[in-house]
Amino acid sequence: MGGLIDSGWAAWLPSELVAAMEALDGNAAGKRAFAKRLANGPDDAGRERWSRFTLVAPSRIDVPASADGLTPEDCWALLADLGLVAGDPPRPVAQPEPVELVLTLDDEQLRELEGVRMAREIGEPTTPVDALPSLQARFGGAKVGRNDPCPCGSGKKFKRCHGS
Repeated sequence: MGGLIDSGWAAWLPSELVAAMEALDGNAAGKRAFAKRLANGPDDAGRERWSRFTLVAPSRIDVPASADGLTPEDCWALLADLGLVAGDPPRPVAQPEPVELVLTLDDEQLRELEGVRMAREIGEPTTPVDALPSLQARFGGAKVGRNDPCPCGSGKKFKRCHGS
């Protein structure tokens, strides 16, 4: 399972494919549980996760539109196409290549992003200058000589620290 996390797929793989990975290393009971899971089909959350997976899966992979009717062989073939398993019988790859995900935004997310961008004017500072802490208050009102220790406590001379 560590390979999934290291490769970046752990957050994106549908539960059916995660269960397929676990069944590869499991015992006969684990493989039966995996087959039963596939026979029962995905729940609503599983269907949503599958649809997200179809969006982020590399275009070179032919991903079924739905997880309904998947067989263990289908799952292992998808995992092999992703480079997560190899061989016959399939075994997890020791160090899978990291995945590069390209995400798309739907119309609502794009409108929200544009709204955030339009909320402030170009060139407008995100924090007003008068809201920033004053160096005068931080260093006190006393003048600091350039060769004096910096009042910030760094131990450097003022000219090498905050005096530049």
